[in-house]
Amino acid sequence: MAAGALDTGAVLVTGISGLIGAEVANRLTQEGHRVVGMDRAVPPGLPYPALTHDLPDAHRWHEAIARYGIRKIIHAGGVSGPMLMRDAPARLCDINLVSLIDLLEAARIHKIGRVVWFSSVMAYGERADTLPVGEDTPLYPATVYGATKAAGEALINAYFAEHGVDAVALRVASCYGPGRTTSCLIRMLVEDGMARRTTAIRETPNRTRQYIYVDDVVDGICAALGASRFSRRAYNIGPGRAQSLDEIVSEVRKAVPEVSVRVRPDQGMGWNTFGLGPLSIDAASRDLGFNPKVPLAEGAARIRDTLMKRP
Repeated sequence: MAAGALDTGAVLVTGISGLIGAEVANRLTQEGHRVVGMDRAVPPGLPYPALTHDLPDAHRWHEAIARYGIRKIIHAGGVSGPMLMRDAPARLCDINLVSLIDLLEAARIHKIGRVVWFSSVMAYGERADTLPVGEDTPLYPATVYGATKAAGEALINAYFAEHGVDAVALRVASCYGPGRTTSCLIRMLVEDGMARRTTAIRETPNRTRQYIYVDDVVDGICAALGASRFSRRAYNIGPGRAQSLDEIVSEVRKAVPEVSVRVRPDQGMGWNTFGLGPLSIDAASRDLGFNPKVPLAEGAARIRDTLMKRP
């Protein structure tokens, strides 16, 4: 993103303890932009100011915007996947959906210049085929988590159409990287390989894996934050193709040769698979210049290097 594209005010980044929030806040800070962080608990030693926000809390949005002169917002906070809070769906809706309503209302009142929010591949739900999936594909989420994303997109469309709130949703596939803490096949392969353990994997027919490294996702976020206009209010962000299990294992072995797997149809973990085809990234490529660059082997090597530095 060109320097100066965000110099008219501060950028609020939520979810700074998470994988995407932390990386995009660091990127913007390194590029010289004024960043304010937000999360339920604030990590120590940050190079930018931050405040706590236990979602949903409508007043906290207004306080942050007024105190720090916020002009753009990246909302990466909230429940980050369908594997979390499965036994508390109402609370999940409060965190993911009610907080978005509060944010859009604050953006309307304070005339925020741009809001970037995270939808998910899970908003599409399950499909009978594995053909490429474009943004105009109907959304039929099969999880409460996915439903919060589909509903959030509807709100973004409505707030833009009726009130001019300039918000955009990014439908992200399986984002991975050293900071991911939820279930991730690539991280598990690296960890098991380094420990010389065999990774048990459940392979299910008619499902896809679509991994994208966090730096590529951050590229898409920064492009969305600085774009002059959009042709739509939601964009797919992913590798642009499906990755077979054999390909993933082969690429991770380039970083950790000791990787060993045991594949069975009924045992092991079925990490990060989707019952639909690869997300088409044509629209993001056209409107945002989005072009994933980090190959799986390099992403696995970065995870390996991070793990080797830990006690």
